[in-house]
Amino acid sequence: MLTNAPVGGPERIVVVQSAYLGDLILTTPLLRELRRIAPHAELSVVVAPRAAALAPCLPAADRVLSWRKRAGIYGLRELWRTGRALAADRFDLAIAAQRSIRSGLALSLGRVPRRIGFAGSQGAWTYHQRVPWRAERHAARRLLDLAIPLDPSAAGADPRPSLSVPHEAESSAAAKLAALEVADGAPLVAIAPGSAWPTKRWTEDGFAAVARAAARAGVVPVLVGSPEEAAACERIRASAGGGAVVAAGQLTLPETVAVVRRSEVAVGNDSAIPHIAAAVGTAVVAVFGPTVPEQGSAPRGERVEIVGLPGLACRPCGRHGGRRCPLEHHRCMRDLRPEPVVDAMLRCIAGRGGQVLPG
Repeated sequence: MLTNAPVGGPERIVVVQSAYLGDLILTTPLLRELRRIAPHAELSVVVAPRAAALAPCLPAADRVLSWRKRAGIYGLRELWRTGRALAADRFDLAIAAQRSIRSGLALSLGRVPRRIGFAGSQGAWTYHQRVPWRAERHAARRLLDLAIPLDPSAAGADPRPSLSVPHEAESSAAAKLAALEVADGAPLVAIAPGSAWPTKRWTEDGFAAVARAAARAGVVPVLVGSPEEAAACERIRASAGGGAVVAAGQLTLPETVAVVRRSEVAVGNDSAIPHIAAAVGTAVVAVFGPTVPEQGSAPRGERVEIVGLPGLACRPCGRHGGRRCPLEHHRCMRDLRPEPVVDAMLRCIAGRGGQVLPG
């Protein structure tokens, strides 16, 4: 273990979490705890470019910095650039919330004099203090462990993620919904059919059935997601009979957070939107296919319902899904009928759904 780590209260802290948007949301309990431990320190977070748009919703962070990770020579250039930027900011404490070697190298290149990360990670040799990686725990609780070297009481901190919604995002989201002919005060269900990983995407027919059921229940289905997911959302709207509203690609990330918070329930794959919903207190129905909640990355909130195909021996087939089913059948999603997802959504609309996941 490196031995030149200084002791004392940090003045400038940086946390590296440049994985997916859901991973950043699961890191918010750690950010909140760091703010408690060092209330006067400047707290910065290094994130992936797409996640940088979430900055207005992270009240514990003073600054959000972007790091575009790439492969090959371009990735090395970005790593060098990021390291130089960190060195210029003269951070005195760094926390690697990922286990990648690039995170450790960036902090080492940044000459941060005290670096904390997970033991057993690829970049562990670059850290001064190494925290055990507890695979059996929920990711939000594991990440909180990174604050224990600063204050042992962090072990008992609240592991529930949290996001804030700026007033301007609420106002602009309301205006955009009005332009889509959604009445002010109308009950909503946010439906998010997208995911960065194709194998994590439930069928469009399934989401169309959810939208139809929401409309029959008197709740406006609003399809949300990235610009790349807008075409799929349009197909789902058409298949649902036209009763849904497509907001995918039309909302900023803070506006999406505002719409999700306004919703009765959010229905989506094992991806970012269910994490957003849990973090703002909205009920969640999350569809799991190639992954399972026991892996520790399910939405963490008080009203979470997980739906998956039980008894399928090939689940899970990986920690993050994949580009294609390794067995070529994708039964975990193709065989999942709409009924359990619809039933879970209706329970949440009625105020009877959801549970606190252990870990």
